[in-house]
Amino acid sequence: MSNSAETESQQQRATLMELLREEDDSRLARAAAGVHPADLAELLDSLDENDGKLRLFGVLTAEHGSEVMRHVGDATRGLLQDNLSDARLATIVEHLDTDDATDLLGELPEDRQQELLDQTSPETRKDVEELLAYPEDSAGGIMKTEVAVVGATATVRDITEYLRHRGDEFHDIHQVFVTGERNRLLGSIPLRRLLLARDSTPAERIMETDLVSVRTDLDQEEVAHLFEKYDVVSVPVVDSLGRVCGRITIDDIVDVIEEEATEDMLRLAGVAGESVEVADPIHGVRSRLPWLALDLIATAASAAVVAMFEGTIQTIAIAAALMTIVARQGGNAGLQTLTLIVRGLAVGQIETSQALRIVGRECVVALANGTALGLTAGGVVYVWRGDLALSVVLGSAMVLNFLIAAILGTLVPLGLKAVNVDPAVSSSVFVTAGTDMLGFFIFLGLLSLVVQ
Repeated sequence: MSNSAETESQQQRATLMELLREEDDSRLARAAAGVHPADLAELLDSLDENDGKLRLFGVLTAEHGSEVMRHVGDATRGLLQDNLSDARLATIVEHLDTDDATDLLGELPEDRQQELLDQTSPETRKDVEELLAYPEDSAGGIMKTEVAVVGATATVRDITEYLRHRGDEFHDIHQVFVTGERNRLLGSIPLRRLLLARDSTPAERIMETDLVSVRTDLDQEEVAHLFEKYDVVSVPVVDSLGRVCGRITIDDIVDVIEEEATEDMLRLAGVAGESVEVADPIHGVRSRLPWLALDLIATAASAAVVAMFEGTIQTIAIAAALMTIVARQGGNAGLQTLTLIVRGLAVGQIETSQALRIVGRECVVALANGTALGLTAGGVVYVWRGDLALSVVLGSAMVLNFLIAAILGTLVPLGLKAVNVDPAVSSSVFVTAGTDMLGFFIFLGLLSLVVQ
């Protein structure tokens, strides 16, 4: 955003805040009408009082309000869904693209979904009901049914008239899809090619046949990979018979990428499904407690390993401090590898069949890093304590634990993926537990041999 645009947005925000305090709805409505929906959504999310949110949204037109609804956060959208009348919500649904309308209704109880759909037009009701039948994380679940489709024999003049008469249905259009018998997809015509062609040219003469299409049951992550791979801004969605059902545009994919990245990040931290916007402590407890409990079990196992070498620790007290260095460094190295692997799996860069090659690469990196840090830590301990044996044990344990971290950080997520378990869910617990337990065991085991 340029400085001038940012300044204007801040001025509009200040004006709306002042009008909210003055309780002048007519002036508030006029002022809000000139504000971009994204800026209005940002202001709504920032308001502390629910009454102010409802009042500001209440003065918006149905068309403007539908665009704002697309941008607001989960907490604000939930507030609006709970407090707006069915008639108001139904009007907003009518003005949304079918994919956005489906997302909005999909968050509501089934009985209210039906009540709202009964108040919309038959065409909207039919389209949304069809989309609600698809899994929400599939191509069918994120597509919009507003799609420009023409027959192969239609001329450029026919297509132009078709778009002119139905232009209001397409908020954004990048291409016209060409179908043959039984609505099966044959190709597409980019708008640029359509504009440059003669009026009498049939669609089949100017269509591109090497277009990328996706099936309705394809996972949304795979759809995002196709957008990235082929650098497209819109793709048609077809059913099992190749018939056009809808289209997915780049704005939908941006939302998918953000959603999937956020989901993976939260899962790695053991807080999947949580949001800072939702202040429900019960949900937070349910989300985090299982993973904290699993971590407690892993920590107890690590403590049991340490207890096995109680005599060694009593003989060389400094071992209690040094063993934490080995475990901590190994854990950090393992999480670095784990993050790379989980991200690579998420974006389709690596497959489980590449496990050996990836393990080999990570072991080389681990050996180099472990040797450098092991020599450094061992050298510092030797200067500090003057004990060569203790220094060698510390350095050797760090090298070995770095190698273990590389192996676990690679094989744990790849193994979970191979058995159809999301690697982002619990990989970090297993990797950290493994590097802790084995790090303690290696260091204290080597040290006990030296002490003897």
